[in-house]
Amino acid sequence: MDTVKSLSPFFEPNGIAIVGARSTPGFGFGLPKNLRDHGWADKTYLVNPNGGTIHGYPVFKTLKEIPAPVDLAVVLVPAPAVPKVLGEIGEHGIKNTIIMSAGFAEAGEEGKTRQARARKIALSYDMQVIGPNCVGVVNTANAFCTTEVMPEAYTPGKLAVIAQSGVFGQNILERVNEYGIYVSKAVTLGNRLVTNEIHILDYLHKDPDTDTIAMYLEGSADGEQLRHTIVKVTPDKPVIVLKSGRTSEGRAATESHTGSLSGEDNLYDGMFAQTGAIRAETLDDFTTYCRAFATQPLPKGNRLGIITGSGSMGALATDCAIKNGLTVPPLSKRLMAVMKEGAPDWMNTKNPLDVGPSGLFPRAFNAMMEDPDFDMILAVIAVPYSAVRFRLTEFTIEDFFFGGTLPLKERKWEKPFMIAVVCHEDLVSNFRERAEPGTPVFNTPEQPVRALAALWRYQNWKNNHK
Repeated sequence: MDTVKSLSPFFEPNGIAIVGARSTPGFGFGLPKNLRDHGWADKTYLVNPNGGTIHGYPVFKTLKEIPAPVDLAVVLVPAPAVPKVLGEIGEHGIKNTIIMSAGFAEAGEEGKTRQARARKIALSYDMQVIGPNCVGVVNTANAFCTTEVMPEAYTPGKLAVIAQSGVFGQNILERVNEYGIYVSKAVTLGNRLVTNEIHILDYLHKDPDTDTIAMYLEGSADGEQLRHTIVKVTPDKPVIVLKSGRTSEGRAATESHTGSLSGEDNLYDGMFAQTGAIRAETLDDFTTYCRAFATQPLPKGNRLGIITGSGSMGALATDCAIKNGLTVPPLSKRLMAVMKEGAPDWMNTKNPLDVGPSGLFPRAFNAMMEDPDFDMILAVIAVPYSAVRFRLTEFTIEDFFFGGTLPLKERKWEKPFMIAVVCHEDLVSNFRERAEPGTPVFNTPEQPVRALAALWRYQNWKNNHK
């Protein structure tokens, strides 16, 4: 199957039929307005047996009345009516359908029977179907979106999101948008009647607007085919995966959510490791990895340099680094000499480099960034907020900590660099305003270390699979 050709109407439709449009609040009420507001009015056709008008659109009683070609149907009718509607869509020659309706395999035996019937109909017409039990797609390149999202979510970016859960997909957009990271495309798969994560991965692999793919899975439609597809994608684009169903209770929860059978978790762990996919343990790590891969270059090695104003924070960062496969090598003699010049007797010249209140943070930062013995840098800002809160108007964080006036967000680094601000939230916000999205800012030392380790794991896999 040529996935680009067969799936393109989901993202670049020439005509859209909204089957189940309605004049009262609900998906069928808001979606037509949303499409109109983003420039899709001339390609959108509403279908409801009652006819009339909605949001100024004429409403057609049947698909046959639509006066122009349609290559995408969006279905919003109640679940019991879906199989019949799907047959009508097939008869009309539409090959791509998004079913938003819930009430299928996630809803017990009756729903499973209904889903099997709908799948049989879809396959008989050689139809690609996203859903049921989903909210469809987002394409920021042309502002095509089948669900309501925040205005900033329409900003084009290079991160693509695949999510089995519709709400999860929307939540991820909001989480990464908060840090100035934007998506190219997002797809919520729901129960995967026909189209699944394997098809979408293959499509996004060839998508010129996508550099990184982030995927939330509850289970796989075909584990072996998923492995085969990921191993094709990862040499070209990172694939970040968050998979639920690690426990028997979690697996039961996925079945009641999207009707997915999760499978044994250790098998997925092995598959992701073998294929170069980056598995996130938690939602927090999933978001963190998205921020890292969307903004940072890949490291040449795993040698981490740590600059800090707190020895304890340096120790926490070191523990996390070693646990996650990084090394924290000692300073070179050259760098030790640079740091000892004019330094107080109490300041250490080790890695982590604890400069305390010496005022030498900028010197340490610039020396480490230029040192070829370090492949990645972490700056841990740990100063009492009481000592700086009345001085924030007197200096910029760039000058005070990094010895420069150019805003961090405008600077480009040749090696991965992240910041942990383990202080009052006001100082964290100050750093984020000045640094992000180009330099991610976190509020613990462990978060950026895990992200740096993920960048290294991916680069190391690529090095070993050339």
